[in-house]
Formats: sequence, structure tokens, C-alpha cells
Amino acid sequence: MKILIAYAGKTGGCASMAALLAECLPRHEITVADLAVTAPSPSDFDYVVLGGAIRMGKLYPAARQYLKQHEAALAACPHTLFLCCAFAEQFENYLEMVFPASVLESAEDAMYFGGELTPAKHRGLDRWLVKLIRNSILESEEDDAALPGLLPEHVRLLAERLKQK
Repeated sequence: MKILIAYAGKTGGCASMAALLAECLPRHEITVADLAVTAPSPSDFDYVVLGGAIRMGKLYPAARQYLKQHEAALAACPHTLFLCCAFAEQFENYLEMVFPASVLESAEDAMYFGGELTPAKHRGLDRWLVKLIRNSILESEEDDAALPGLLPEHVRLLAERLKQK
């Protein structure tokens, strides 16, 4: 099967999850596309895995542009959506906010790949905000408070589902 794994993100989390997914599917013809660099047509593939990082409640601009340009083609082809974000409890809300209804409703699956709060990967105001959020979590009095992280096990789960197609 010819699969497109397309993503947009800034700090490398989406790129690492996309690379891991490609590694988990060695028997398929995989194209991994950073949408800030290249935007392959979904109609050239048998299956599309599309997603990106959430920042300030929005999908990265390259992914938004790709969705705008290819919405009809995406809705017409088999696809899975994914998001990388630090707040798992917001995943469902983000899906509805960032993906057009036609693409979301026609998706075979929607996956949460986790997210990181790593100040060193940011600059300026972004770094300050990430530090603030990170410190807020670390100083929380909740017993189960933990920093979010990427979830490679979710990527492997998606890979297993794709292998059965």
C-alpha cells in the first residue's frame, strides 16, 4: 500500500512520530512529508495519515494550508488524522476545532500522539510560556501531576491497524 504520512510542526515531535510510523511499516511504500517543505497530493496515495502539532489551540499554518487546498481529496480518500499536543484532555476539542468537518467525519481514525513541554526547543515568548506551563504542572499539588510526553505506543497502535488493511 502506498501511504502518505504528512505533518506540520515546529519542535520535532511530529517529525519523530511520523518517522517512527514509517519505520513500523516496512512492507509499505511510505512517503513522509513535512508540509512546511512539500505538499504531495493525497490523490497520489492509497492511504493518508495527516496531522500536526497544536500551538495556542491551532494547527500549524502549513497543515492548515494543506487542509484548505486538499480538503475534497482528503475527504474522498481513506485517511487517519493525528495531533501532537501537550494536553490530552483537549484532544477531542482540538480535533473539532482544527479539522474541517468533511475531513474529520470521513476519517477512519483519529489518534493522539502526545506532546512535550520542552523550553529548550522554543525561543522568546514561546519559551517563556512553555516554562510557565511546565512549572505550573510541576508545582501542582495533585498526586498524579506529570509532565506530558510523546506517546510512541500510540504510533505503534496505528501501525498495527494499518498493517491489517
